[in-house]
Amino acid sequence: MSYKVLVSDYISQSGIDILKEKVEVYFNHQLTREEFLDIIGDYDGIIVRSMTQLDKEALSRAKKLKVIGRAGTGYDNIDLEEASKRGIVVFNTPTGNTISASEHTIGMILALSRNIPQANEALHQGIWDRKKYNGVELKDKTLGIIGLGRIGSRVARIAQSIGMKVIANDPYLPPEKAEKLNVPLLTFQEVLQRSDYISLHTPLTDETYHILSHKEFAIMKDGVRIINVARGKNLDTQALIKAIESGKVAGAALDVFEEEPIRDSQHPLMKYKDKVILTCHLGGTTTEAMDNVSIAAAEQVLAVLENKLPESPLNIFSIGAQEFNNLKPYLALINKLGNFLANWKGHERIKEIEVEYGGELTEYNSKALTTSLIKDILDPILDHRVNLVNAYLVARERGIKIKESFLKQPDELKNIIRVNITTAKGNYSLAGTSLPIGCRVIEINGFRIDLNLDGKFLIAIYQDKPGVIGKMGSILGNDNVNIASMQVGRKNEGGQAIMLIQTDSKPSVETINKIKQGLDFVELSYLEI
Repeated sequence: MSYKVLVSDYISQSGIDILKEKVEVYFNHQLTREEFLDIIGDYDGIIVRSMTQLDKEALSRAKKLKVIGRAGTGYDNIDLEEASKRGIVVFNTPTGNTISASEHTIGMILALSRNIPQANEALHQGIWDRKKYNGVELKDKTLGIIGLGRIGSRVARIAQSIGMKVIANDPYLPPEKAEKLNVPLLTFQEVLQRSDYISLHTPLTDETYHILSHKEFAIMKDGVRIINVARGKNLDTQALIKAIESGKVAGAALDVFEEEPIRDSQHPLMKYKDKVILTCHLGGTTTEAMDNVSIAAAEQVLAVLENKLPESPLNIFSIGAQEFNNLKPYLALINKLGNFLANWKGHERIKEIEVEYGGELTEYNSKALTTSLIKDILDPILDHRVNLVNAYLVARERGIKIKESFLKQPDELKNIIRVNITTAKGNYSLAGTSLPIGCRVIEINGFRIDLNLDGKFLIAIYQDKPGVIGKMGSILGNDNVNIASMQVGRKNEGGQAIMLIQTDSKPSVETINKIKQGLDFVELSYLEI
């Protein structure tokens, strides 16, 4: 299949070249909003940075879109919830610009402390004024970092190397990671009260919107300096201006803003050029970082279009490479169990899906497996695209309950997955295991079976009595349908039994009718896995 990818923000040519090897690419970072909305519906994938707004309006027109790649860290220009509802995979490339953003932060701290931009501009105008641009040393000053993730951690290490004391607040960071950095983790209020410099390194969420505002500035030290190379809306611009005017804040260095781009010379921050340093969202803009995020975004877009998982998804489960490799045989098993159930009972309205994991599977990421199972059951039977992004959402919207549980290993099997579904007509179960020889079905509705879970199947539920198996074989043989393998399960003599027959070819409708007329089956179904 031929795919089309739109690149609507500037990325380096290295990423474009990778895309062009496999897909049709349109690269235009100067589209107007109207032009963008007119063409977005033609594309299967898109790569953006911070300027393209993928809001609800844009996504409503993106009828073919399967993947959104953010070449960089932040993603507040993407409506993640709306993308998820539409089954669109969204990922970012958070590691590609870590060094670039960290170094820019340190550069801003140094420039702010020594008035470098202001002195440079003055000297270019012929003004030599050493007294006016007197600075302060960083040694023994306290840097408070809000958000000790990849970038915040690297900023901490560099700041320590030049003699700064570093403290931090990050409610999501394990204490042992902060200990390795020799950075005390304090409360948010303590960091604000004790810091000479405060640097923001948090994503934009409901909790971090205006994380620094009037109340926060009020409890800071007099003469504090503020640095923001993260998200513009984390900082309340009007509160910052008031704090600068009152003398509470001695200076600020900002690379990001509440509204971007800034092209208005009358922007309220412009009149504070002696105390405020402004750069145009350059944190991730180095030659090396641009190449890194461009290549990563291109490679991951292609991976998603090839039905693979991206490395850093934002709206599906995230697992490491090693665990993903460990899960591969079980994801294959889940796929076959899901397809079996979709073919077998997909015509009945499903009310509940319960999955039980046994053996070594209890040690793995069950969210990844369960999400895959929901997708594999629902996608073939719904007139709606169901994938790893929206599987849980689709199930919830249709009132399907999802349950997970773990069981002790029932026998000598190394692993087992049992799926129980409740439909409008009854309860059904299917269990399987992954062996070196392939995926096996080991149980249907509580009846023990052992058969390769691949191919064409007839599944029959009947009352156990002599002659049933022979008659089934005769009808199939007379119609030139060869039996590849067969398994029969029962719990007691004369009770209900189950027959699972693997055939080399698909029985005709006439053959199925002959079986139904010639044998008294409770149920007879044909399915392909």
